[in-house]
Amino acid sequence: MKSTPQLAEGEEILHHHVPNLRTFKRTALLMLAITIFPTAVILMLFPDTLWGVAPMFVTCLLLMQERFNLGKYAAWITNQRILMQSDEEIALGDISKTDTFGNAVRLHQKARGQTSKLYYAKDRKALKQLIETARQGVA
Repeated sequence: MKSTPQLAEGEEILHHHVPNLRTFKRTALLMLAITIFPTAVILMLFPDTLWGVAPMFVTCLLLMQERFNLGKYAAWITNQRILMQSDEEIALGDISKTDTFGNAVRLHQKARGQTSKLYYAKDRKALKQLIETARQGVA
């Protein structure tokens, strides 16, 4: 993880978003629970082959990759912008709307028509409220 980013004049960090491991684990358990059914069905239909474990194997690979990438989802929320760990910067004035979806807080940008996400927040509603409050301070 990178150290604290370079801040502009008068800019201060309001929150350092670090993905929460408990939230990730809850998402992983949900994915594994969903994958158990197709795995069981394939194993019952084709008991002579090991292809039935393919859905579970793919899910485990995806979860392992996501766990290694978890640190890339960190971000610093300042009173002027959001600095993502991936070197993406989003000015608070460019955010048209924030909402929660799944395990993420989505940031809708008006200028680019893009959506960025802050994944695995411990409290999504509080993070969304913090961003909304910071946006009102800029406007």
